This record gives sequence, C-alpha cells and structure tokens, in this order.
Amino acid sequence: MNPGYAGRTELPENLKALFRPCAMVVPDFELICEIMLVAEGFIEARLLARKFITLYQLCKELLSKQDHYDWGLRAIKSVLVVAGSLKRGDPDRPEDQVLMRSLRDFNIPKIVTDDIPVFMGLIGDLFPSLNVPRRRDLNFETVVKKAVVELKLQAEDSFVLKVVQLEELLAVRHSVFVVGSAGTGKSQVLRSLYKTYQIMKRRPVWTDLNPKAVTNDELFGIINPATREWKDGLLSSIMRELANITHDGPKWILLDGDIDPMWIESLNTVMDDNKVLTLASNERIPLNPTMRLLFEISHLHTATPATVSRAGILYINPGDLGWNPPVSSWIDKREIQTERANLTILFDKYIPICLDTLRTRFKKIIPIPEQSMVQMLCHLLECLLTTEDIPADCPKDTYELYFVFAAIWAFGGAMIQDQLMDYRAEFSKWWLTEFKTVKFPSQGTIFDYYIDPETKKFELWSKLIPQFEFDPEMPLQACLVHTSETIRVCYLMERLMEKQRPVMLVGPAGTGKSVLVGAQLASLDPEKYLVKNVPFNYYTTSAMLQGVLEKPLEKKAGRNYGPPGNKKLIYFIDDMNMPEVDAYGTVQPHTIIRQHLDYGHWYDRNKLSLKEIMNVQYVSCMNPTAGSFTINPRLQRHFSVFVLSFPGADALSSIYSTILTQHLKLGNFLASLQKSIPQLINLALTFHQKIATTFLPTAIKFHYIFNLRDFANIFQGILFSSVECIKCTQDLVKLYLHESNRVYRDKMVEENDFDLFDKIQTEVVKKVFDDIEEAIEQTQSLNMYSHFANGIGEPKYMPVQSWELLTQTLVEALENHNEVNTVMDLVLFEDAIRHVCRINRILESPRGNALLVGVGGSGKQSLTRLAAFISSMDVFQITLRKGYQIPDFKMDLASLCLKAGVKNLSTVFLMTDSQVADEKFLVLINDLLTSGEIPDLYSDDEIENIISNMRNEVKSQGLVDNRENCWKFFVDRVRRQLKVTLCFSPVGNKLRVRSRKFPAIVNCTAIDWFHEWPQQALESVSLRFLQNTEGIEPTIKQSISKFMAFVHTSVNETSQSYLSNEQRYNYTTPKSFLEFIRLYQSLLRRNRKELKTKMERLENGLLKLHSTAAQK
Repeated sequence: MNPGYAGRTELPENLKALFRPCAMVVPDFELICEIMLVAEGFIEARLLARKFITLYQLCKELLSKQDHYDWGLRAIKSVLVVAGSLKRGDPDRPEDQVLMRSLRDFNIPKIVTDDIPVFMGLIGDLFPSLNVPRRRDLNFETVVKKAVVELKLQAEDSFVLKVVQLEELLAVRHSVFVVGSAGTGKSQVLRSLYKTYQIMKRRPVWTDLNPKAVTNDELFGIINPATREWKDGLLSSIMRELANITHDGPKWILLDGDIDPMWIESLNTVMDDNKVLTLASNERIPLNPTMRLLFEISHLHTATPATVSRAGILYINPGDLGWNPPVSSWIDKREIQTERANLTILFDKYIPICLDTLRTRFKKIIPIPEQSMVQMLCHLLECLLTTEDIPADCPKDTYELYFVFAAIWAFGGAMIQDQLMDYRAEFSKWWLTEFKTVKFPSQGTIFDYYIDPETKKFELWSKLIPQFEFDPEMPLQACLVHTSETIRVCYLMERLMEKQRPVMLVGPAGTGKSVLVGAQLASLDPEKYLVKNVPFNYYTTSAMLQGVLEKPLEKKAGRNYGPPGNKKLIYFIDDMNMPEVDAYGTVQPHTIIRQHLDYGHWYDRNKLSLKEIMNVQYVSCMNPTAGSFTINPRLQRHFSVFVLSFPGADALSSIYSTILTQHLKLGNFLASLQKSIPQLINLALTFHQKIATTFLPTAIKFHYIFNLRDFANIFQGILFSSVECIKCTQDLVKLYLHESNRVYRDKMVEENDFDLFDKIQTEVVKKVFDDIEEAIEQTQSLNMYSHFANGIGEPKYMPVQSWELLTQTLVEALENHNEVNTVMDLVLFEDAIRHVCRINRILESPRGNALLVGVGGSGKQSLTRLAAFISSMDVFQITLRKGYQIPDFKMDLASLCLKAGVKNLSTVFLMTDSQVADEKFLVLINDLLTSGEIPDLYSDDEIENIISNMRNEVKSQGLVDNRENCWKFFVDRVRRQLKVTLCFSPVGNKLRVRSRKFPAIVNCTAIDWFHEWPQQALESVSLRFLQNTEGIEPTIKQSISKFMAFVHTSVNETSQSYLSNEQRYNYTTPKSFLEFIRLYQSLLRRNRKELKTKMERLENGLLKLHSTAAQK
C-alpha cells in the first residue's frame, strides 16, 4: 500500500487492526543492479553497477525537475533489460560500451533540450573517452522515411529519430507516454510508426479514445447497485476486443487525454508486470505480448510517481519539429508550381522574425501556441489564394501582398488593448519598421486595411461598412451596427467557415461576439447549412454536450453520421470556457470536441461503438475574463482566434449620432436640439471612459463592469423621451444625467463611490457644456424621470414635478393593487419611491431584466410587484414544494414563455434567493437572459404548435412564414414580453460565485442595489405602524418613532465597529427593524393586558371588601 497518494483512500481503523503492518525501506539499488547485470551476463558487474547508480543519483540532483523524469527502480530495471539484449546482440563489444550505449540511448528520448548537455556531460565523466555510435537499423529507417513521405509529411532526421526512438521504447516497455506541448507532432510520430508497420506488412491495429471524455464508470464499467447487473466500460470492451485478435501484429490502445490519478491508477496493474486489467465484475483481461498502451499527453503534472515509473517516456521538445515541417507539408499540397516556390521564400522571410519577436513582446488576449499561429496563417492563405484573385501567372509581389495580409491577422489578430497599452498599435509600428517591402498607407494601423481584389491595393475596411438604418421598433440591444472592427472579423470568419476551419472570437462581455456570430450564421444559405446553437454553462458535462451535438445528426452508411441531406452543420459554441474545471485541470465537455477535431469521431455512450462524424464544423466565442479564463492549448490550437474589442470612440459616436438624429427627426423635436447631439455624445463617451477606469472591479465590487451594454442602456433611456419631455438642450442634459445615474450609479455599493461618481459627473458635464450650472443645481434636488410621472395609464416618459405628486400617484396605485391582489402593507417613503421608479424603468425597457440586490426585508419583491402593477404586467413566482426539481422548473418556464410569446402578455418572472432550490435552476435563467431561448424546453410537437400559431402574425409583418422566421419571431417576442427580475442578497460570497458561473446574471441585467434604509425611512415606517397602535398619545408616537430609528442606526454603527475590531459580522436588516416594531407592539399589548388584569383584580377585591363591610 501507498496510502498518501492521490486517488488512494486510507483504510478504516477496524480493517487495519486485522492486518500486521510491515514498514518498507528503500533497498540498496547498487546491489540489485549488480545482481541483475550478472544475470544478464556482464562480468565487470560491480564496477558497472556503481557507475550506473552514480549516474542516476547525479541525474536526480543535477537535471531540472520535470514531471516525467523517473530515476527509480523500475527505470533502472528497464535499462538493465535493454543492456542485456544489447550485450547478447553484440557479444564482442566491451561491456562498458554496451552499458553506456543503453544508458544514453534509452534516456535521451525523455530528456528535455536544456538538460541534454548536462546529461551527456555526466555520461562523459563516468565513461571517459568512450564514444559509441547509436545502434542503427538502417533498413527500418528507410521504411520509416517512406512511411513519412506517404503520409505527406517531411522526413526530417529529427522526426525520423523520434519515430525510431518510439519503436525502441515499445520493444522494451508495454506502456509508453508520448509527452509534448500542443502542436509539436506527437500524433504524427504515432501515425508514422503505424504506417511503417503497415508497409512492413505487420498488420497493426490501432484504437484511440479520450479517457476524460467519459466518466470513470463509463471507462471501466460499473455494477448497477440496484439490479446487480454489469454494464461494460469503454476501455474494458476495447481491451477485450484486441485481446481476442489472434494474429501477432502490434495492437495499440491510444489513450489521448489528460492524465489524472482517478482513472490512471486503475490501470496500474496493466502498466506494471502483472499486465492484467481487473474489473469490478471480477473479470481479468490480460494484456497480450503484442498489445501496447500508448498515452498521448501534454504534461504529467497530475500523475503520481507510481504512474510515471510504470511507463517508458518519449518527450517531444517544441524545438524538435519547429514550424517548418508542417508548413512544407502544407505548401506541397498547393497545386501551382510558382505558388509553391513563392510561398517557400515568403515563409522563410517572415516567419522566423515574427515568431522570435512574439515570444518576448506583445501581449495576446489568451495564450496561443506558436504552431497554431502558423497553422492559422496557412488556413488564411488557403482562403485568400483563390484562382479568381490570384491567377497562375501573377507576379511575386501579389503573393507577398496577400501573404502579408494573412500574416498580420495570423500573428496580430489576437493582440489586445488593455488599460495601459494598445498592443495592436504597437505591433503595427513594429511591423512597419521591420518589413518595408509591402507599403501600407500612412493613416491608422496595418489592421485598418484590406486588399481590394480588383486593384490589388490596400483600402480602408470602413469603406465596406453598410449604411445603418435605425428602426425605432427594435430594441438597441438587438441592433447589429457594423464598424470596421466587425466588418473585418466577419470577412475573415466567412472565408474560414467556407473552408470548414474552426473559428473563435474572444473578447470581454458586451462586445457583441454572440450577436456577430449569430448574424453571420443567419446570413448563410439554409439550403446548404444547418446551424445548432450550443450554449455552454458551468454545469455542462460531456454526456449532456454529446446529446446536444448528436441531436441534429442522422445515420449514414456504416458507422458514419452527419447532418441530413448534403447540408453542412455548424455548431455555434457560446461561452466556450464556462464549464467547470475538475480537480485535475480538465474541462470535460472540451475533451469530446477535441476528440472529434483530432480524430473525427466519438463513441456511442450506450453501445460503446465508434461514430464517425462527417460534415461538421465549429464556431465559438469566449470571454477571457470569465469562467476558466483560458482553455486547454490542445483544443485551442485548432481554432483561428480573433479578438473583438470595444469599437473606438469615432465608431461609437457615428453610431449613436445616427440613432439620436433619427429619433429626434421621427419625434418632431425642435431643430435646435440637433446641434447638441455631438456634444452630448462626447459627454457620454468621456464619462463612460472615466467611470470604467475609475471604478474597477474588486472581490466585493465584482459587478463593477461597465461596458457597451451600459452605454446602450443609457441611450435606450433617452429614446423613451418625447417632445413634451425635451424642449431645450438643458432638458436633454438633465435626461442624460438621470439615465447615467440609473445605469452606473444604481449599481454602486458605498457612499464614497456615490460621492466620487457625483464629483466626476459634475466635472465632465461642466467641461463639455457651457452655462449648465443652473441645470446641474436643479438636478441635485430632484432629477427623476418616470413612465408614470403624469399619472398611471398611458406610459409616457416625463420628469417628475414633485415628490408629493409622485407619492400620491403611487399611494393610489398601491390601493388599486390591494383591491385586486394580495394586500401589501407598504410604507412609501422617499427611498422606496425611488426604487419603484427604477424598477419600473427597467421593466418598461425592451428586454429589461433586473437584478435587485439587497439584504432580506428591504422590499425588493413588494416594490417589484407594485412597479409591475403600474405597467399592468402579471407577476409570476414559482411555488416550491417537496421534490420540486429541474423538470418542474422547466415546465413552469415553458408555460411562461408560451404566455409571453404566443398570447403576447407582459409578465414579470420574479425569483428570489430562497427559490433557487438547486443552483442548476440558474443555468436555465442564464440561457433565458442571454438568448431568450432555453435548449430542449419544448418537445418537437410543442415546437410545431408554436410555429403554426406564429404563422399568421409573421405573414402580417410582411415576412416569409418559414420555420426559422416563425421561431425567431416567437423568441424575440418572449424577450420583449417576459421580464426576469432576480432578487438576491449580497451577504456572503454566494452572489459573487454565481456571477462567475452564470455571467448573464450580471451582464444581461440592470442592477439596482438596495442600501440601508435612511433615517427618514426608518421614522416614517415606525410612525406608520405606531399609527395603528391604540392608546398612545400622538405627541409620544412621534418621539417613539424617532427613538426606534435612533436605536436601529446606533446598532448598525456598533455592528460596524464590531466588524472592524473582532472581524465578525452582525447583520441588521430592514426585516429586523420591522420585527423590532412588532415586538414593541406585542410587549405593549401584553403589559397592558397584565396591568388591566391586575387593576381588575384590585377592583374586584375592593368591591368584595365593600360588600362584606356593607353586610355587617
């Protein structure tokens, strides 16, 4: 036993007591080594054993600490076996030469480049002046070269050496780890050796699987605890099949996936000398002498020494292969001779310099393997070098022009602009000074230009931007307005998708990644393409993903599966990096995508049979500031990466000028207002920039993320305005100030942030607008706009004239609400009224979803109900009962969406902390917030019903009533009519964790943060409750209410000092204040009652005494 290991469990004490423990010590390796050398036929065994052990001892101490190095007993034994076979193969050679050769040739394959000189130095010191050449099998090497060429690869010496080393390792060890970073050629080494065996007519058999794409039970099989029935596992069934093959050709099981102790420890008996796989069903499957286990991995961080020592290791250094062979192989596939020659020259000219510089300079948004940038360059050239654009006889300069264009995007497409540095601009400067052959226009950066196919000259991307038409019916969040940034990403994405190359857009939240991909996919010809949206979330597992991926596929011939007809299927994977990362750093859903991209297949989870998946490609998006930030380089390398950053100030100002100008025209506003638009947009941009750089997210203020969504929400608010609302520039500024307070300030948590915010706001406004002092002063006392400022009924966005009027309106609304619905006993103090206006503004916005954050009892739910009633919306809450699970929640959501989408009724879906019975409920909420649809919410029949219900309405809109349009119309209407309002508490870290697992909760909602009730609120609430309490004089009621408020605030202050001194929390919430009032009332009643009883008893006693006295 080795109890302290990962993947092992401690034995219980009562079992330990039945055994007699025996401690083991490390044996004397030198003695073992000497005896084995004697057994292998060496005469000078003692001297050689000492040299052998000294070498391993020194290697352990002097070489770098790599996970895959093992200098233990198993490693010693395997080298001794090699030495024995070399000795017998060449009996006349001196023994020290034989041992030195086996030590060198057996260890070199696993040693990293930096350690080679040290290792060779050690061998040179121990075996001085011995220089024995490698034992070479030239016939075998010739066959390897032939195999490599047949696979259309480059037969370079270093590559052939790796193939030969793998063959040598497989001769000695029955399990081998092939270790190397992404894109270093591990798979090609394996394929080349396999092909060599085929040429030698050795009838090799190869089966690959990704052990992490399935669960442990699916890998090794499981006994069903209820029925005691055995369900076979994937690895056990593969091993059994191979063990039953009778011929003696090599049989490989290739396990290509991350190593973790949970599954590899179960293979310990297979990998050591037992060579047997023992299953839970008591079955034992032997590993035949011709069978080999191969592991293809990028590192051994999570493997235990027990695992590492059981296998041979072939380490492929990143420098062994380099960028040249893959590029040469790609160039060889090009058909035109001149093109091949030109490309070879161009690659040699540009690539080495680019790769050297990129290693040390220029920050990328996510780590991208070098090999992957070179591969992206080849893919882009494939798309650009078409016979239409580049005829066979075109000059060399044209090739260089296109090459430079492709190289800029392959190497610079993933550069970022962070707060300190714009790396794209830096890269552009570097490129222009380094490479002067291709001349760029002097304005802007090299990323601002594309090649005009007619003139073969650089033109600005901005020339391709279509004219933006503003549609007042459409919510701003749904508008896709092209900028030069989006145009170029679309251009490159479209080209790569035509060639079925995977593409990935990376960028922070709110840059429009999903909208852009969605629009690009929607523009494809539905006759040729089928699109499947696959949104990832924290709880996505590989089984769930496989179910979603297989749904649109149908069975073709044999074991081939593909989309129906001759269509191509595109999977759009949104939030690629959201799923949970397990304890060993693997993201389970990624493994199945990688298995498909690498091998073109995956396994059926029930029948355990292979499924070849054809005609399928991937497009994905990810936000590098959420989820697991980055993804496994071995998956990353398949994707061509483009960064989508926020549009520049010029682009934004032109977009929003168009929107505002058209809004003012359509609404017949005063012409003089048009002149203020540039100033207002300048103000909005300056202010947004200031806020985003001043208020940065921290662990407690994790929701301080100010992006384009917030910017759009401000203008969405301005679009509510009508002629009566804005009469002059002052009014426009006031409205802007109100909207920016709603969007930015309502998120804020602390008093200090409010003060700083107000200060920045005043400064920026004064800087941009002259003579605005008066308007600013007015806004400080009351600047509130609301849809019910002029009374309830027809919503009209107007400024609130006075608190009295507003209070009166809301009190009436509350009375009306209480007549129809459950009575709410609310006290509408100033703070509560503000919250009702804020919530109502969110609910009136198109796609307005709210996140209300406040401690329990602050009135989040009741104020939402009132705000919804004012806008005549229904409020729906789920009713939790025993056994309420995801399916029940789905049914509730399905009926809600039908109500909103088919019946067109406005509904508010209110959900509180206590109703999140299972965190997975939030997966559905997250999907609903991001895209408005939840995968698999309806059965196929229900979808048909919805579509047929929509047909007439779609026709009346003047659209074609096909399935796609009907479904889109339904989803859009659900997003417009169904408002999600989440009421969460900020206590603890629950909200922070949720916002990381389900980013839409913060990104796709408007946040309203409920603060402590102010003094005035506490007084008005306590007074209101005391009004209903009989028997207290009116003057005293005032004093009591003031005292109650004082008690509550002083407890709050004491809690603060308790926190700073003792680091412990004591929460006082509005709920505890209400309980305090109720307690006071009940104590008052009880004491009154007691006094009354005492008085009655006294009176009764006195009466009795009087009556007895009278009787005398």
